[in-house]
Amino acid sequence: MNIQPIEFFDEVVNPDLDEVSALMRANWTPPCWVYERDLLAMHIMRPTADPAMAVGLRAKSGELASYLAFVPMHLRIHGRIYKAVFASFFTVSGNFRRHRLSDRQQGLMVDRARDRGYEVYTAITVAGTPANQTVARAFGARGLAVRAAYNFRYLAGAGDIVATRLGLSDTGHVRRYAPSDEGAGFVLLSAAAARAPLAHVVEREDVDFILRGRPRVKTYVYESDGRVTGLMSVSLLPVLSGRVGLNAYVEALALGRLEPEARTAFVDTVLRLVLAEGAQAVMVPDTGCSDLEAFRRLGFRAAPRKLRLLLAPLRADVTDLPEAVDGFCLDVF
Repeated sequence: MNIQPIEFFDEVVNPDLDEVSALMRANWTPPCWVYERDLLAMHIMRPTADPAMAVGLRAKSGELASYLAFVPMHLRIHGRIYKAVFASFFTVSGNFRRHRLSDRQQGLMVDRARDRGYEVYTAITVAGTPANQTVARAFGARGLAVRAAYNFRYLAGAGDIVATRLGLSDTGHVRRYAPSDEGAGFVLLSAAAARAPLAHVVEREDVDFILRGRPRVKTYVYESDGRVTGLMSVSLLPVLSGRVGLNAYVEALALGRLEPEARTAFVDTVLRLVLAEGAQAVMVPDTGCSDLEAFRRLGFRAAPRKLRLLLAPLRADVTDLPEAVDGFCLDVF
């Protein structure tokens, strides 16, 4: 590998997302989702987000060498609300490995969050990867400890298998989400999050953006007697791989107010629509936030990759965080 002899880097706040996408494509290991500009923006640029918490390091040659975004949110943990950040999209160019940019990038973002008054850090990492160690070092250098609060996997369903198990479509009750559904969407998402011991507090001003305004996202609702009682939001994500070209990823799921028969019909109908869009596989995070029996019945199984939810205080006086939780509900990955 050609490692460039560059030793100095400048911080760049909110770098161009096309440049960030190119950095990810060049350095992430397939199979992985391809985060193009629009997909990055749908997480980082939501109404309550702060683009100043998306920062990269640029080499003197002009090349973007690393990147990390902290998405601000209010996080409820066992009933208490914290001003928190969710860390995502961490990438370091292989051209600069000898400069220990992983540690520098993590450290500068932790300090940035601390300076801005955030209390809690959370992130999702792949178990056993170096990112876990760089996060631990960044917090350890500041006298703080990171804990792996929850281990989980995705449930994955191969499109050709799922298609053979789907029941009849319920087009009489299932339709696309509309702007007039914002109030119902807020209630359903809030209710789903309320059941989890750790959850992102849903902000009303984000709801329409999350469910309708983001590119590549399709949201469906279940309506009965004029009332919206179920919700399922799915992203169609391109995959960097030689085998699978398009994944459907379940972004938001609120089924708790549906009877079992309606729940099954709703999931079946939405998945039929998603597969018709060309998805070759469907992924849903098994985080304990929702009942996923309707997916398991369709042949969904635990994917091989083991993931972990990281949780850490950003200040020494935040001393009441749990070592572990038995489920969580987040809409940023």
